[in-house]
Amino acid sequence: MAKEKETWLVPERGNHLAMSLMLRLARLVGRRALTSLLYPISLWYLVRDTTARRNSRTYLHRVLNREPSLLMIWKHIRSYALITLDRLFILDPRATPPKISVSGKEILFDALQAGRGCILLGAHIGSFDSLRTVLRVMPAPLTLRVLMYRRYTGEATRLIETLDPAYTDILISLGEPDTMLRVAESLRRGEVVAILGDRAHDMGRSLSVPVLGKEAPLPVGPMRIAALTEAPVVLFSGLRCPDGSYDIRFEKLADQIVLTGTSTEKTAILRKWMTHYADWMSALCRKDPFSWYNYYDFWGERS
Repeated sequence: MAKEKETWLVPERGNHLAMSLMLRLARLVGRRALTSLLYPISLWYLVRDTTARRNSRTYLHRVLNREPSLLMIWKHIRSYALITLDRLFILDPRATPPKISVSGKEILFDALQAGRGCILLGAHIGSFDSLRTVLRVMPAPLTLRVLMYRRYTGEATRLIETLDPAYTDILISLGEPDTMLRVAESLRRGEVVAILGDRAHDMGRSLSVPVLGKEAPLPVGPMRIAALTEAPVVLFSGLRCPDGSYDIRFEKLADQIVLTGTSTEKTAILRKWMTHYADWMSALCRKDPFSWYNYYDFWGERS
């Protein structure tokens, strides 16, 4: 489950070469001109990448409640290509980033008032990188840390990240001996720690909750971190609009997650909060069905 190093749709060598070319073109011709190139590129992926096509079909069938056409699957793949292209303009400080609208930023600042930092919880729905553009327009300065599994990040993604020299400075790698210490220190300093909570890389640390009407394994890590640090949790989404701008929203999940009682009771509490999170994911998918970017066997139907 979710063993891929990348969320890209092509082999890693192809990723690196493709992204090197896209980086050069982005600086030469700009975002609008490159966007038009994604029509044939997405068609090529639709024809050649059977895994992405199959997993897109499974997801779209679930969210749309009908069998998707090839046109819909192509549109889904193109949506991911657009998000990836936008990363070049979001992370490159020399480029003009997409326009954004922001809702709920007061929720984030209210959470920080507690003095325990804040966990910002997102998903592979829309653009997590759009968070970088929000920081540039916030009424007060915020320090962001991004918690992620670096072992699952391939060379293409690392190439994009080099656009922003400060990007690696904000990363905290999951699965390292000092991960929890670094997270706790960041939160004590009143910083925002962002994490994507919808991929269970370690199946021994997951719980199954309904996503779009069917049980799927989600990692317990984000909720456990919130409970251990007593940090408030705010949900973050950044959906790409038809005009290329981004609709960015912050929504409250919990002032504090408290795990008490027996092991069974603690699991029940975790499941409750994870179900709230899964319901939020499902609502985002129904709002914009083509902004889901988990191109693998998410529900474990072929395992």
